[in-house]
Amino acid sequence: MSPQDRPNQAIFTVCTDDSVNEVAMAAALKISGALFAGGFGDYITADRRPQFSPVLRNAISCVALVDFDPDPELALETVERLQQIFLSRISIIGLGSQLDAGVLLRAVRNGCTEFLTKPLVQEELTAALNRFQTVRAIDPQAPSSLGRIIAFFGSKGGVGTTMLAVHIATHLVRQHGKKVLLIDQKPQLGHVALYLGLKDTQYHFDELLRNAGRLDAELLEGFLIRHRSGLHVIASPEMAAGAHEAKPEEMAAVMDFLRREYDYVLIDCPPIFQDRKASVVEQADEIYIVSTPDVAALRDLARLVESISLTESAIAKLRVVVNRSTATDSITSEQIEKVVRFPISVSVPNNYFELLQAINDGEPIAPQRRSEFNTSIAKWANRLIGGMSAPVGTSAKKGLLSFLR
Repeated sequence: MSPQDRPNQAIFTVCTDDSVNEVAMAAALKISGALFAGGFGDYITADRRPQFSPVLRNAISCVALVDFDPDPELALETVERLQQIFLSRISIIGLGSQLDAGVLLRAVRNGCTEFLTKPLVQEELTAALNRFQTVRAIDPQAPSSLGRIIAFFGSKGGVGTTMLAVHIATHLVRQHGKKVLLIDQKPQLGHVALYLGLKDTQYHFDELLRNAGRLDAELLEGFLIRHRSGLHVIASPEMAAGAHEAKPEEMAAVMDFLRREYDYVLIDCPPIFQDRKASVVEQADEIYIVSTPDVAALRDLARLVESISLTESAIAKLRVVVNRSTATDSITSEQIEKVVRFPISVSVPNNYFELLQAINDGEPIAPQRRSEFNTSIAKWANRLIGGMSAPVGTSAKKGLLSFLR
């Protein structure tokens, strides 16, 4: 969903009847930028958490109408759960024919913003929606945008995917002042923490997915490692561990939460594309596939691009990165694009020995250091900040690429 398509206010209902839904729909039509996004028939609890639509995930703000009449205790849990999921981006209206003072007090403590009596009056709901929009318009703390999910895949192992993800992440933090989370999704022995000189990596991303139903800021805090640059990291396990086959709704729930906590979430994915990564591809805003300009890596790049391109939603996010490029490469950019049938978005010059020293030191190359590599990374980070993905490249040379024909 593009920024211009995001509603200012997405309204949805929980455990309400048709009459309430009709009033909510009519009220939404009266509010500029508002949209009725439908209703959930069941309360939202730790055991019953629905998959939220892209409209609700991407809306600038949301309003939930929760009916307390069927079950006040489950309604209270729903209010608390919605606050954990949507954080400050949601306003919650409690509905009821009669609400006892004790329930009202607990609901306010759980995050309920306002109460309206049933039968619901359209004018009262419209007034409440207008108030929420006005408060949000003058509240400097109200979030105006969601964070972006950036996935990094290597065409094969050893092409420098982790190193590029680490440097993009540190540039976004140090040069642009962004709040960034870098996730090492490798099932074991990932290198993100190693490249950053970090220790104490006992918790990892698969465990976070296992706890998707109870994820909140306090739980997330226990998974994070902090780099001195200000970058937050979730590391890979340092020993063999069975991978958690995450359900799409678990990945969606975790990504929804992280989007509201960070400006950018970068994911260093395992090098081989498998079905279990489909949910990462689905959730990402941009997908970078990294290759080097050699026969083995480019053969795998072509297969990976072909695999991801099978879905329309994924192909629009796809970006190809050629790492360790030099002026003397025997395989040119034009030849790579012809065979892969996809444009190169980023070309990163070779800086092998300086990067090797950075790995050994456990510290990324400082963004202030002048080099062709840093210039390329800075341009790439600038394009992420600007939401642009046009090719950043070196000039192509003529030649013949026949090994994949």
